[in-house]
Amino acid sequence: MGVDGFFEVRWWWRDPTVAGRGAASAAPSGSRGRAVRVAVSDRTALPAARRAVARRLAGLRVVGLELSRAHRAAGRPVPVGPLLRDLVAVSLGAAEASGGAVDPTVGAARLRRSVTALPACGSGWGRVERGEGWRAVSLRGNLLAVPPPLWLDLGGTAGAYLVQRCAEEVAARYGTGVLVAVGSRAAAAGPAPSGGWRVAHGPATLAGGALVTADVLRPDGGGVRDPRTGAAPDSPWAAVTVAAPDAARAAMLAVAALARGADGPDWLAGQGVRAWPRTRRTTLPQPATRW
Repeated sequence: MGVDGFFEVRWWWRDPTVAGRGAASAAPSGSRGRAVRVAVSDRTALPAARRAVARRLAGLRVVGLELSRAHRAAGRPVPVGPLLRDLVAVSLGAAEASGGAVDPTVGAARLRRSVTALPACGSGWGRVERGEGWRAVSLRGNLLAVPPPLWLDLGGTAGAYLVQRCAEEVAARYGTGVLVAVGSRAAAAGPAPSGGWRVAHGPATLAGGALVTADVLRPDGGGVRDPRTGAAPDSPWAAVTVAAPDAARAAMLAVAALARGADGPDWLAGQGVRAWPRTRRTTLPQPATRW
């Protein structure tokens, strides 16, 4: 479909790795999944661009299987493929850059709020302790070790990394301007159409770089959590959209700005990026009156 000088296709995609994150963050029954959008400035490149993005997303099925195997290994190093290796490296880099605010092991903190004991393969029964968190995860080359009771949830940065790589791949291979978006993560590469790419959050259009929205409350329970407590962070913002040259960095900044709680807005203001926050409601909406 041609829109404002570019051509796009959209479809729904269900993340195959969501089921591995635990019932608390699984997609609800009947959910259509995440919206995927691929837009190009050259109409002839659209079918190939769609296939390229679909292949990248399909690769996450293997990632989900490999991640489950690493969790079952109970801290023993297991070999993983290049995509999972890169996704874990990006998530650990985001944790380091954010001072632990973007923690891929935050799921253990959520369990501490809801259970008194956790069976971990090879370690018996015991309370879910805070421990070292993400620093306890080891990635050496293609060997990944995740000690129990931790498990990795890569949702904070994985989607952003994928849209960035997809956009760069399509632009380089087919010589077209492109925008790739999965859910609230979007990245553009190559020449933008006149007026830029239309986007749903933040600015009206995006000429280049990436745009990522993070929020505290989501219907699938996968909103940002405070890694110290596992609860929703005490942030004055309900959501924030961040623009940055790279989608993974935009995701790190958006998630960290919420996870840091009350000091998140000031911290984000010092990062040298544009942001569009959405503040929390100060009062509950009144129900509609039925006559």
